[in-house]
Amino acid sequence: MKHFLIFAVQSVCYGSYAYFANALGKALTDAGHIVETFAYATKAPKSLECLLNRTFDAVFDFNSGLPRLTMEDGSFFLDHIQAPFYNILLDHPLYHHNSLQQPLADFHALCMDENHRDYILACYPHIASAAVFPMTGEDIAPTDASYPSKKIDVLFSGTYTDYREVENAIHATPPFLGNLTKQLIEHIQADPVLTQEAAFQQLLPSLESSDIITETFPLHMQACFLCDTYLRAYKREHLLLQIAKAGLPLTLCGNGWRKSPLAAFQQVQIIDDIAFRDTFSLFRLSKITVNLLPEFKNGSHDRIYTAILNHSLCMTDATPYLTRRFTDGEGVCYYDIQDLDALTHRMADLLASPAQLSQIAQSGYSLAKKMHSWQARAAYLLER
Repeated sequence: MKHFLIFAVQSVCYGSYAYFANALGKALTDAGHIVETFAYATKAPKSLECLLNRTFDAVFDFNSGLPRLTMEDGSFFLDHIQAPFYNILLDHPLYHHNSLQQPLADFHALCMDENHRDYILACYPHIASAAVFPMTGEDIAPTDASYPSKKIDVLFSGTYTDYREVENAIHATPPFLGNLTKQLIEHIQADPVLTQEAAFQQLLPSLESSDIITETFPLHMQACFLCDTYLRAYKREHLLLQIAKAGLPLTLCGNGWRKSPLAAFQQVQIIDDIAFRDTFSLFRLSKITVNLLPEFKNGSHDRIYTAILNHSLCMTDATPYLTRRFTDGEGVCYYDIQDLDALTHRMADLLASPAQLSQIAQSGYSLAKKMHSWQARAAYLLER
């Protein structure tokens, strides 16, 4: 029997961090282990001191800022807990440079993408291990999942960010940084398979002070975070506008959509932001769930597994990581972000063929239940 500690930030990102912490904790408990979940504010309270000098088999946190927390003598708080620390990163590591650069004694990372894993191992040699560990969702049975009960034709769940505001933010940065960010965006738009780090490496020979940039590469990647933010926001709005312009019925769930161009379409329904776990019932009511990976070029996203586990056909852009796990037409249908006409035509055909739509959705369920449940995720951790 092992003893784990899981940190949870309750109020971040629709409560998703707290959901992930509690779901992982339950799976480890169900596997026969002891789990303590410690909820803390984004500014860690003094109550964390109760954890000092305690021993665990492992400690987990999500997008953690705890590696930066120090004691009065300058030592790291986490080094006073006798356990390996696992930072589970839900975004590209560039957003977490300030935490990842801290030289903890027993530091590990879990991430959503094989490229992210490789980036961590290359840029942070003090981190003892890095592995791919995608988040998932759950089957909220016994709620009816049959197709006659599904009231939503097409669902997208996620926040709206106006890429024009991101563009303005780029223009407001110092000229060198703004120009570099714009070059990165143009480079990736010209070759969409590129990661930001790969695009940056290709641009390096043409940049002044390239030797200095190379030596501080992860710091400069962090400084250019608006490249990633812009591409995510632009592609998300572009994708959903194409679906709306095709006249397809679309439901959007998340903060900000009422301020977006999508709000002008009569067949677009908007559900304001709700708690993360409450979105599962929307997946279950949806015939099709649309996913767009957030610039993860060789990974996956919890929306995919949550959709399949709730008997909704997931239409998603593909990555090598995903195509090794799901075959097109078996739980998922892949689309090319560069050919959205093909996506909307296929979506319309599926909505007009409920038997085929239902068959595809159901065909991936057993695989997801076996390989991508929280129990499967816990088993993976226990094998490490």
